Amino acid sequence: MQWESLGFKENPFSTEPITQITLPLYTGHEAEVAVCKKALSEKNIFIVIEGARGVGTTSFANYLRFSAQAKKNYFTPRNEVRVEPDWNLETLLAVIIANIVREIELFQSDKAIKDKRFQNAKALSMRIAEAYRSFGIEAFGFGVNYGKSAGNINQPIVVPSAVLGHHLEDLAALIKALGYRYGILLQLNNLDIGTVHEEKHLKYLFNAIRDYIQTDGISWIFVGDIGLRRFIAQEVDRLDDIVSYEAEIPPITKSKYEMLIKKRIQFYQFNPKASLPVEQAVFSYLYEITKGRLRYIFGLLHRLMDNLHVGDLTDQITLDLAKPMIIKLARDRISRNKISPVDEEMLKLIAKRDRVVVSDLVRETKKSASYVSNILSKLAQFKLITVQQKGRNRYYSPSLDAIIAFS
Repeated sequence: MQWESLGFKENPFSTEPITQITLPLYTGHEAEVAVCKKALSEKNIFIVIEGARGVGTTSFANYLRFSAQAKKNYFTPRNEVRVEPDWNLETLLAVIIANIVREIELFQSDKAIKDKRFQNAKALSMRIAEAYRSFGIEAFGFGVNYGKSAGNINQPIVVPSAVLGHHLEDLAALIKALGYRYGILLQLNNLDIGTVHEEKHLKYLFNAIRDYIQTDGISWIFVGDIGLRRFIAQEVDRLDDIVSYEAEIPPITKSKYEMLIKKRIQFYQFNPKASLPVEQAVFSYLYEITKGRLRYIFGLLHRLMDNLHVGDLTDQITLDLAKPMIIKLARDRISRNKISPVDEEMLKLIAKRDRVVVSDLVRETKKSASYVSNILSKLAQFKLITVQQKGRNRYYSPSLDAIIAFS
């Protein structure tokens, strides 16, 4: 899509979370923001943020971090740490240190870079990175994703966690010496239980990192799917005791959503006469069918603009044009997985419900539990359904693509 021809610097509906540059675009959740900002007005804070996928939990946490950094209360890396499945404690601490080192090297003064604490941490980070590169080549060969394969093998412990913890303390002291009042603020993402991480492994990781969360001069924000806070409370007593505050982020309200659309249009337009060739009814429709999930809405808007060739033969995307195209786009995305007609019928059944258990589908299809479970496993692998474990029960819910395509 040539956004320049429409009078915009770039895509106003990028699905990227809020960054330091786009901080003015953040809209909504004022009450939650106020409470979290108050919590971050002191050192050694631990906040847990949860919400459904696509509602803006990462942007919410980024807004908190970058706002705190603008006041020089905290130093925070530009990138959140995306915790991969089956990382051990040493891997997580090494990635955190590497992020801090990179941020200091790129954006802090020569004085900081010449400091012995920084130089030692950088040397350690380079040593660990080299070891992991060698480990990856030997274990997987070229081109294999480390994160997806790590659960099948033992990850290397190049440096013990205690040593990594000492370097983290040194970096926190260095950051305070640079004028950041409360030290370092770190954000861990991807803490989704049952979808990204298995409960057993996340329980280990949370128990293991607990002592490092209490490092003086380090504050933390954990971001995950709905259920993260409950999991910590029920399964990880050691961590539950030190949570400073928790926030569940709901979808943005419709009025705030409309305000956000206007903000984005104004922020990205370079021509004051530029207007987005999308009917207001389309924005409202997208909000309703996605239940306010911004990431999905923005992704759909981008694909609509591309597929309907705005500015060529179509100068306005109306609701009549958008509806069938949105359904087609959802079905096209599903068809790329090449699921069988039987699998598709099962997906249609799930799409008509908010969530189901295996027994519900066994009763409807008159098939065996093992037969249904095999299909559900395949649909989950393709991310056409999501799975949540609650006690002994596994609940299956349709993806937004499935809801739009078949509900």
